Amino acid sequence: MKKLALLFITCISISSCVSVERPSNTTNYYEYNMTFEQACILKNHYQNQGENVPSSVQAVIDDSESACK
Repeated sequence: MKKLALLFITCISISSCVSVERPSNTTNYYEYNMTFEQACILKNHYQNQGENVPSSVQAVIDDSESACK
């Protein structure tokens, strides 16, 4: 009986740490509170690394009336 209870508690603990929608939870984490300055810094970083600028970063820049330096 103790082994069964221990197994049950272990399964509950493991299942609470695993999320089925994990990629969507982290994809747009910074998008909602990103300032224009942060978006410019990220854009410059991605461009220096030769990577594509994420659409969420570009959207913040496009919504602003300023240009990144």
